[in-house]
Amino acid sequence: MTQKRSLISLFAGAGGLDLGLEQAGFTTIVANELEPQACETLRKNKMLCNLNSNEVDTFVEEALKQPCFKRLSEIDKQLFFQRIKTRTHKEKYLQECKVIEGDIREVPSSEFERLIDNDLFCIAGGPPCQPFSKAGKQKSLDCTKNGDLFYEFVRLVKDLNPKWFLFENVKGITFTKTDVIYQTCNSCHSESLAPFEVRQNFSSQKDSKKCIVCGDNDATWDIRNEAGGSLKIIFNEFEKLGYKCSHKVLNAADFGAPQIRERLIIVGSRDGLDFDWPEATHGKPNKKQQQEELFSGSELRPWVTMYDALWPGTHPIYGEINSEKARLWVKNVVRPHDEPVTWTFDRPSPTIGAHQGAKLAFAPNGVPEKQLFRQQWATKGRKQGDTPPVPVEHEYLSDEELLKLQTFPASWYLHGTRMQRAFQIGNAVPPLLGKIIGNAILEAEEKYGS
Repeated sequence: MTQKRSLISLFAGAGGLDLGLEQAGFTTIVANELEPQACETLRKNKMLCNLNSNEVDTFVEEALKQPCFKRLSEIDKQLFFQRIKTRTHKEKYLQECKVIEGDIREVPSSEFERLIDNDLFCIAGGPPCQPFSKAGKQKSLDCTKNGDLFYEFVRLVKDLNPKWFLFENVKGITFTKTDVIYQTCNSCHSESLAPFEVRQNFSSQKDSKKCIVCGDNDATWDIRNEAGGSLKIIFNEFEKLGYKCSHKVLNAADFGAPQIRERLIIVGSRDGLDFDWPEATHGKPNKKQQQEELFSGSELRPWVTMYDALWPGTHPIYGEINSEKARLWVKNVVRPHDEPVTWTFDRPSPTIGAHQGAKLAFAPNGVPEKQLFRQQWATKGRKQGDTPPVPVEHEYLSDEELLKLQTFPASWYLHGTRMQRAFQIGNAVPPLLGKIIGNAILEAEEKYGS
């Protein structure tokens, strides 16, 4: 009998990581999420797996009566109905999942523990990444609003003691500068990173001379601003729990996703097992060479393009696509002049961000230079409102199209307003990437486990 690979999902969102891990063979027993609309997304997808055709019809009719879908056009309503109907009974996800809605900081470990039957296999998730991002003030782990959420992940790993954990976040953690606090002891000559709790309350700890290794009162503190300091702090907390950890930045496009999406992945083994990172299956074509030459004799395939993923034949509204003119356009978003707001479709999409997804559009005839001029003002001393808007023929990407770029099943139900649905997609881990990592964990368990 196959052993259940039980999974607790934290910061679950729309379920991208859960879905991928379940496709690899994990079983989600608990998912925690703060946002009510995302929780409803998880619940509804669990339910939809077990409805027959008539029941799905009724579900769609009732769903479309909800206020969050009131702005859908008749065409969008038909598309919504069609994609939900494509679900098959083979796609059964989250069937044993209990959704715990609420702030993780207010959910005791015992609430999870009571739902675990045997030895927990894995805890997975990615705390909100804003404090770790390169954007803004680069607050890193110093952000008091969300910076402590990673420590809630650590708390549950400590209390529930899973065989494995999977922590994902933005790649900026690996190079963003962060203050790292060290303690040096003159008695035992040790140098140690300060525990996270000490770091967060350092003003009250700076006069303490007690060594955290030997206990003697002969230690001094030293603050160093280091690139990748956040990663050191996170690793320190997991390694203190006895986990053997490794990390790598993975690009979803390198594994067949039609999207450039780089994420930091940290994998930890309670039993000290080695972990082999998955090898890329796809690669970026070199424009100076023919793809056939570049990939000749190589196991790598070229990156999957947006054309491949979205419209391998023709566009459902505009018909045949003019590849010379057509562009993916992020509407009404301003960027510095050296950052694009349009992309050709013969490549993977740019990273779909939470704020960007609802503004991505298909522009069949491209975007006029005057409109590009309006949007790329940040380093030129202009504001978008300084010049009048320029008409652009376009169609916003649908939920289904955004889901495809994230490698979700087209039938995945999303609850909420259009903006809330786009946020859920943009915040998600591509299920394909979750499946790849999940398979690697299972292979490590089989290869190196007892």
